[in-house]
Amino acid sequence: MIKLLRMAVFLLVLSAEIYLIVVLGDRFQPVNHFSYFTVLSNVFAACVALLGVFSPVSAQVRGAAVLYMGTTGIVYWLLLRGIDVQTPSYANWVLHTIVPILVVVEWLLAPEKTKRAWIWLSFPLAYLTYTLVRGPIVGWYPYPFMDPRQNGYGEVLVSCVFVAVVFGLLAYAVSWTGNKLAGKRSLSMSHGDSRTPS
Repeated sequence: MIKLLRMAVFLLVLSAEIYLIVVLGDRFQPVNHFSYFTVLSNVFAACVALLGVFSPVSAQVRGAAVLYMGTTGIVYWLLLRGIDVQTPSYANWVLHTIVPILVVVEWLLAPEKTKRAWIWLSFPLAYLTYTLVRGPIVGWYPYPFMDPRQNGYGEVLVSCVFVAVVFGLLAYAVSWTGNKLAGKRSLSMSHGDSRTPS
């Protein structure tokens, strides 16, 4: 069941990426494409899922994938829904909604204990720095709420603080949930072993 779910995540992301490349055609710009947090988080989650089909993956790595995908879904539905993010419908649903849900479900079905969840926040911070430094140079920003040309850096700061709070709360939630559910599962397994006749 878990392996099938992981394979589904990988295949969905792969199909969405291929669909995007085909539909966009000449408009597809690789550097800009991989400057979207949505794309990076989905590709990362897809790679983690595929590896998980064949061998165990570090709980810390899995937790990071859950955090990034969960945040991708939440930020999309709170800040980007209804805004033209120039993503074809199928890919939009897969990358912003379906895969984030599947990745979270997979974590709940196969939870693991994690430590130092704050380390997961280093990638979003690096991404924010990259985006705000690159944006003025190339005259392009991946998301409207990160574009200071529209409403200034003040509004960008407010939006980024909001997203940072979402990241922080979700990082805690992912770690806490994994630790709690993994602890309950190991406890129930040990009780089951103790009832097994020798």
